[in-house]
Amino acid sequence: MSDFGPVLRKFRKAAGLSQERLADVSGVSVEAIKTLEAGRRRSPRAKTLELLSDGLGLDGDGRAELQAAAAPSSTERLPNDVPDFVGRAEQIAAVSELLTGGGQAPGVVVISAIAGMGGVGKTALAVRVARELAGRFADGVLYVNLRGFGVGEPMTPLEALNTLLQQLSFAQRPLESTEEAAGLFRTVCAGRKLLVVLDNAVGVDQVQPLLPGTSTCAVIVTSRRALVGLPGARSLELAVLPDDEALALLKAVAGSERIETDLQSARDVVARCGSLPLAIRIAGSRLAAEPSWTVADLARRLAHESARLDLLGDGVRASIALSLAGTSATDVAAAEIFGLLGLHEGEELDLKVAARLVDRPEAEVEPLLEHLVDLHLLESASPRRYQFHDLVRTYARELAPDDRTAARERVLALYVAMAWQARAKLGVSRAFWFEEEWIRGVEHLEYDEVMAWLDAEAAEILAAARRPTIDRGTLVNLAGGMLRFWVIRRRHAEGTELGQLALAALREDPACASVFALSRISYHVGAHYSARSDSETAVAYLRVALAAAPMETDPFNHVVCTITLAQDLERLGRLDEATELARSGLEGALHLENEIIESDARYSIGSLAGRLGRFAEQDEAFDLAVAILRRSRPEILHLMLPDIGASYLRSDRPEAARTWLRDHLEETKSSGDNAAIAEHLYWLGVAETALADHDAARVALTEALDVIQNSNDELEAKIRHALGTALSGLGESEPAQEQWRMALDLYQRSGSPQAGEVRTLLND
Repeated sequence: MSDFGPVLRKFRKAAGLSQERLADVSGVSVEAIKTLEAGRRRSPRAKTLELLSDGLGLDGDGRAELQAAAAPSSTERLPNDVPDFVGRAEQIAAVSELLTGGGQAPGVVVISAIAGMGGVGKTALAVRVARELAGRFADGVLYVNLRGFGVGEPMTPLEALNTLLQQLSFAQRPLESTEEAAGLFRTVCAGRKLLVVLDNAVGVDQVQPLLPGTSTCAVIVTSRRALVGLPGARSLELAVLPDDEALALLKAVAGSERIETDLQSARDVVARCGSLPLAIRIAGSRLAAEPSWTVADLARRLAHESARLDLLGDGVRASIALSLAGTSATDVAAAEIFGLLGLHEGEELDLKVAARLVDRPEAEVEPLLEHLVDLHLLESASPRRYQFHDLVRTYARELAPDDRTAARERVLALYVAMAWQARAKLGVSRAFWFEEEWIRGVEHLEYDEVMAWLDAEAAEILAAARRPTIDRGTLVNLAGGMLRFWVIRRRHAEGTELGQLALAALREDPACASVFALSRISYHVGAHYSARSDSETAVAYLRVALAAAPMETDPFNHVVCTITLAQDLERLGRLDEATELARSGLEGALHLENEIIESDARYSIGSLAGRLGRFAEQDEAFDLAVAILRRSRPEILHLMLPDIGASYLRSDRPEAARTWLRDHLEETKSSGDNAAIAEHLYWLGVAETALADHDAARVALTEALDVIQNSNDELEAKIRHALGTALSGLGESEPAQEQWRMALDLYQRSGSPQAGEVRTLLND
């Protein structure tokens, strides 16, 4: 397409007009006409274009040719469009609607601020939108790379303004004052319909002087930094590509036919690139350049974290490094802690953990983490919790010091402290190996706050315990602190794993922890197996626990183990031995004058009475057990209520179970303990099913799922298993099968023995 100047000159001469005469008949100044014909300005305003067309007397075709000659300037300053651009339809639509939707107040410029991590495609999106909208901005598209993150210093506002004025052909020489240049830029933009693309901004202070002052203009700003405080800006946080778009990008770069031959490996490649467009393009280019490689070869090479960034070349490293290259005091401080933060291996990084990793106070670390969020090197998962992109964490870990032991030991000390703080809130008797020094130096939290923190960190605690370099004594102390947490939260598979890791440490070094440790941890591992309906294994662990807690030296745990062993033997139908142990446990509890243990012993005796057909004795024992707890520790009574319902079911008394569970449901709900509430509703659903009231069972079990809300795989599996049975009883075969399929998946994840039972149901 032609430049505007020659086309204007052609039409003027064809009309027999001098520049002065055209100025007279059109109303456009002779200076403007000379500037346009000389090519010093190639983008006339829409009004100027209309006046010139009228003055030249152009018909429809002539007007179209003159307008088309003005069009090239609307996009010629933009970087080239990315040839393999894919997806982002929703984001393109959102930005386009904002920039062209109208409705803004007079004098208010429309601004779309696109922010995101390096390599996520901010510039590509901005350029794509600008090219698509160029026809909507008759006076042109301006573009400037502000060099906020890259080689050299960021462009100053004055440099950027002079560049923009030069593009508008309104600066014969560079201006020397930011204020003068900004004023001239706003004056020039007044009444024009311009789209201004400010790419790669370093911050608000750089961008603000560059904004036109008129509602006829629109601005797209891109930055790796969240531009908080930019007046009137509508922010778009550009995330990594969705799975389908990431796969489409890999196909576009490496060749669709090649990728289609092994879609699973291609998905692995995309996942190991973290769905980051920059990384996918590099990986796809490597594959395209290596004809002997299969997609699976590339996936295998990317599987090793230590070699991943090497395979992706310097592009990803350089992109992340640029985000860290700021020179402000906050930039430098954030960069200093960045490497140590990379040592965290979990999904989310908690503020307390981050502070321990870098060995600084939380109040000092939190603003630095938020600064890294602004730079899109971290994501804010929720208040005080953060997430790394996988490739960013890999790069951060490269910056960590070679000796990482001290940082990890500080985090383990925090985990021990928080676990034992929760134990201490429940009361820690002399029968445990608790040391006050373990919880010194950690923030005092209320019990519910500590438990909520442990909920969020439980997976990270378990991952730290699995690390082969962990000190054995620390591992055992950590397991001891977490004992009650796993039980209260019904997270039995995790409790079993941590307990077994601690027992292995004790076998390797019996002197690494308190003499009480073997008994306490064996007891709790047994209790977890019992809760998972594996009483045979539970009995084995409980016998170890009992042997490690002689009555003469450890009476508390000896009695507790005796009573719990009786309960599992009862479930196995070994009633004679169970009865003897339960009576012995009650005698011991009375001797210790411990009402909590006495209540548990009464529950055991009631369960045995029911199995032996002595129902009046069962009811009396349960009433007494509840009365003791209601008097001594009412805050934990709700933990026993569903167990009594389950005992009635084992005694073949479904009516008694249903009545008990219905009568005490509100009391359990009042505890606020969602795991206990869901457990109570689960047993109620089982009781309703046993009585063939399948609709009532469905109601109870559906409510149980609502309460648990995907927070406990093991409990959810039990509930879905039972719900499938209830639905089957209602004749709803397909919904029942779906519940059983979900239950099977959850059981398999936690290694539960119930998986086989559900598999049988699905195969029938």
